[in-house]
Amino acid sequence: MKRAFIDIPEGQMHYREEGKGEPVILMHMAVASSDEFTRVMHYLSPKYRAIAVDFMGFGDSDPVPREYQIIDHAKTMISFMDAMDLKKAHVAGQFFGAEIAVELAVNWPERVDKLILAGAEFWEASQAVDLKEPTNFTTTVEIKPDGSHLMEWWRRAGLWGDYSLDILEERVIEYIKAGPRGEEAHWAGGNYNSKNRLPLITRPTLVLDATGFPLHSRSHIVQELIPGSRLITVEGGPMYCDRAMPKEYAGAILKFLSGGKR
Repeated sequence: MKRAFIDIPEGQMHYREEGKGEPVILMHMAVASSDEFTRVMHYLSPKYRAIAVDFMGFGDSDPVPREYQIIDHAKTMISFMDAMDLKKAHVAGQFFGAEIAVELAVNWPERVDKLILAGAEFWEASQAVDLKEPTNFTTTVEIKPDGSHLMEWWRRAGLWGDYSLDILEERVIEYIKAGPRGEEAHWAGGNYNSKNRLPLITRPTLVLDATGFPLHSRSHIVQELIPGSRLITVEGGPMYCDRAMPKEYAGAILKFLSGGKR
């Protein structure tokens, strides 16, 4: 696996790359990084050129000069594709990354081949009872001299299930790299409602679901909003499905890319 930086107008962007063939761009969830997809990339790379990015402000990419919204991150992805000389690519986004992927497909459909949306969601008051989210996981974490903020990041990393120490450590490192501004990704997601955007998608789309996703019960509604889209559910898949069950997660993507029809 290759790790590298590339210059875009917004700064330096870090990415990971493995394999050859048609490019598949993988875009991470909130307060995460390209490290999220390292296991998945091993399964995609025999057939595809898997490219995972660190959004600006996350992982090893440069910080952003202001609080970015979803459309701002989408624009940096177009800058990234231009810098990488990628005229078109399959695009896969997870949660926060899925929202950015939606904006790519709606605003720049000519740059997106097939679209994979993992954990795609939209917000409305009536769904509150369906949302299985813990409290206090998006507030700013203050850096403290005694290092107690590190325990708070560890707590947040473990809110979403019973994971191995390797996975928890990966998540904590991502929190540390993002720093106090990392939660801006959650705030951007909270400001974004894709309900009116999903019907505008014209690219062949897979709604990738897992039974442990917070809005698993509403995945079929997301699929119905996207014309001609498909739904594949990873049974037993947790919130960090791509890390904990990479073979099954990648298998759903491979199945769609190889034979998925609208």
